[in-house]
Amino acid sequence: MRDRSGHRVRTRVDSPAVTRPALHALQGKIASCTICPSMEPWRRFEPDAYGTHSTGFLLVGEAPGYVSWKKRRRFTGPAGMLIRRALRQVGHPRYQDLEDLFYMTDVVKCHPAPPANPQSNRSPTQAEVDACSGYLERELRVLHPSVIITFGKAAAENVARAVARAAKVEMRGRPQPEVMTFPHPSPRNQLAILKQYPSMRAFEDALAVTFHRLIARLEAPKGREA
Repeated sequence: MRDRSGHRVRTRVDSPAVTRPALHALQGKIASCTICPSMEPWRRFEPDAYGTHSTGFLLVGEAPGYVSWKKRRRFTGPAGMLIRRALRQVGHPRYQDLEDLFYMTDVVKCHPAPPANPQSNRSPTQAEVDACSGYLERELRVLHPSVIITFGKAAAENVARAVARAAKVEMRGRPQPEVMTFPHPSPRNQLAILKQYPSMRAFEDALAVTFHRLIARLEAPKGREA
């Protein structure tokens, strides 16, 4: 298989034949979902905004921000651009964008807009999280990610629950994915980040190191992955 820039990349055995049709079907269900009246007009992403599933790496946020939804591209608001800068810091010719390295999704699939100001963001309600929980579990069962990176407490908690439930449903003895949790890099969360990292640049550098290690796994000779 080749990536977006035409380079050949190593994919998992179960990716092309099994994952792609099931994933497209699931994306279609998500795109047509109108379960939550509180989300009307149900702003969400099209399938081309998910990135790639062939690496086995999954990136999970809490919910789409308005800027990202408007641009039709995930992680392009202020917080998302910090994450994108961290990957570009690696300087790899194949994996320049998040879409090249990750399949990207959110705990809640639609942009949660405040009624008084639809162009801003709000945290999803627990009812909205619960309504979307089945989609996240199905994504895990279809994708079988080897690594999941989460941003924010809500994403970390819901991914942990989804991983546990998906494992119970499958019962195939598949290895559990490695889950890496990071704080959400939104401007309002910077004080919390600075309790864990000496600076925002240090946080960005830590992401860059993580991305570099994931890329190294993809490029390691078969059987010698880090």
